[in-house]
Amino acid sequence: MRLIDRSAQTSRWRAVPTAEKLALSLSALLVAVLSASLAVKAFILAAMAGLALFGAGVSPSDYLKAFAVPAGFILTGVVAQCLTVSLAGIGLAPPAALALALGFGLTAFASISALLLLALTTPLTRLIEWLERRGLNPHLADIALVMFRMIWLTLDCLESGERALKGRLGHSTYRGILTSHGLLLAALLPRVFSRAGRLETGLAARGYEGRLVFLSTERPSRLFRLAATVTAFAGLFLVGRVA
Repeated sequence: MRLIDRSAQTSRWRAVPTAEKLALSLSALLVAVLSASLAVKAFILAAMAGLALFGAGVSPSDYLKAFAVPAGFILTGVVAQCLTVSLAGIGLAPPAALALALGFGLTAFASISALLLLALTTPLTRLIEWLERRGLNPHLADIALVMFRMIWLTLDCLESGERALKGRLGHSTYRGILTSHGLLLAALLPRVFSRAGRLETGLAARGYEGRLVFLSTERPSRLFRLAATVTAFAGLFLVGRVA
């Protein structure tokens, strides 16, 4: 989660309008799911990965780390579809089932690449602000932002405690690992509440009155770009239908 947020905050597309990135990612996702053409799915996978790496400037190592977890689930499902279990043992599934497994895998990989393009280039605060401007209840937006901040506080406390354990040789033995991590988890909740209290005090000192306001450097979206993106993917979908 920290990796995704860091990539979004440092991406070259950070100032690109959220609406345009949403149109790009969601259009690619819909075409990947609805199109029956394997070539279209493969093109979307390559195009979304290329835009993230070369367009937005996402680090290849960060992209692969973010892609690894969903890819593991996808590959597990593909392998399960490619195998058949019978009284005679385990063997390959029929060709029709293998073709379905390939289609499933390409669809899932293309969909994940489309969603990763949005996640790795758009900070969560921008998404929430965009939703709020389009009717999301301001109180729900603030709750989401506070929960996001609390997750960061929890991770920060956990990582600082883990560093302290390593510095004090808490990982030297198996018994030491169990003991030290038990003490860390026991101390985690009070530390998080303490940090949260300081956060609340800091907000009150800055005149917080119920609204979290963030400065934005995002450029306004342009209707021409939105229309061009949707039209391009609609054309790609039709090409897949014809081919």
